[in-house]
Amino acid sequence: MDRPHSAYPLPTTLATLSALYLAQGLPSGLFAHALPVFWREAGVSLAWIGALKLLALPWVLKALWAPKIDQSLQRGIPPARWLTRLQLPAAMLLFALGWIGLAPGGSTLALVTALVLAVNLLMATQDIVTDGLSVRWIPARWRGHVNTVQVAGYKVGMLAGGALLLMLAQHMPHVAAIGIPAGLLVVLYLLVRTYAPMRAPLAEEAIDPNHVRATGEESHQPFREGLIGFLKRPGMAFWVAILASYKIADAMGSGMIRPMLTDGGWTSGDIGTFTLITTVAGLLGAALGGWLYQKLGSRRSLIYAGLAQASTMAAWALVALKGSDPTLVYGIGVLEQLADGCSTVALFAVMMSLCRKDWAGTDFTLQASIQVVTAGLFGLVGGVIAQVTSYAFMLLFAGGLGILVLLVFALRTRKHHNHLFRGQPT
Repeated sequence: MDRPHSAYPLPTTLATLSALYLAQGLPSGLFAHALPVFWREAGVSLAWIGALKLLALPWVLKALWAPKIDQSLQRGIPPARWLTRLQLPAAMLLFALGWIGLAPGGSTLALVTALVLAVNLLMATQDIVTDGLSVRWIPARWRGHVNTVQVAGYKVGMLAGGALLLMLAQHMPHVAAIGIPAGLLVVLYLLVRTYAPMRAPLAEEAIDPNHVRATGEESHQPFREGLIGFLKRPGMAFWVAILASYKIADAMGSGMIRPMLTDGGWTSGDIGTFTLITTVAGLLGAALGGWLYQKLGSRRSLIYAGLAQASTMAAWALVALKGSDPTLVYGIGVLEQLADGCSTVALFAVMMSLCRKDWAGTDFTLQASIQVVTAGLFGLVGGVIAQVTSYAFMLLFAGGLGILVLLVFALRTRKHHNHLFRGQPT
């Protein structure tokens, strides 16, 4: 399909997708930004904090049930029905998490872990729906921009669920602070439901007759083809290797930044303000990434943005060596988040370009799951290395690995990248 339904202009479609991604970012911000600070203040070891990313297990395993979600949409289940099953229960679980408390201790740790896993399960499943809608609703020529919307919406959600929560937790009980992102989930649900295509079967909103026939056929394709068909395409083995390691520097280092600042004497309020400002930089980076992808194409935007990400992550070693001076921390933090937003948009745009139209949600989900599982493993490794050696060594090591991956990618695709990037600018 070349464009969304003529009755629903592109800006409205982008706004709806942005709201969906924002909703998915709210709990992610809580788990990625707030929990590491609360846990470090409670005396939890760096190795356990590094392992926090493993609580995102549902984001890894969601590829196993993504074909079923795709097939249900193909059979005519409106996307809004999935939203009711997923986003509202996630909001209720966040309220429950606030009542229990975030700092682990004794049996509370097990209960907090179970709730985090449950919320991740709900939002990971919703992400399958959202990514599938992005591929189906948005024309190919707008791919860079829609991924800017995706990353920006998600980062705003993380900002509200992470930085804002850290700042509010200084002045109110956890239950009241968590009520903000939980309430926002409910409000966003009510707003997104007003968009007519969310309440209609996908086939009814498509205007391309050929696309309607394709969606009609998809539900009859075997589950196994949806799950592994993507991996059987030419060039996918190399792409999976790059996908797994493209953001290795960020995966190893990002989870240690806030614990490092905590050890350097920063309060949770200080870190919340820092996260707020650097997330705004990340939004600008996402916009830059969309522009870079449209101007330079997929290959060059991946290389340049990836090198910037790895280099700025290595630069955090200066903070570990020289101390947590606010000027140095904010300078590196802004640059690192600019690079992160830019590289994430470039990566997601290529991932979207490689999706089969018949299995859009499944293919994007599979790629995202590969990226998440490797990020979790690299995050664990980063925490262990920092615990055994030092923050500085780990950050330099992570940045070096990231640069090495980009050099391999640049050399391997210099002449032989036709299979991987067919149909998109290189």
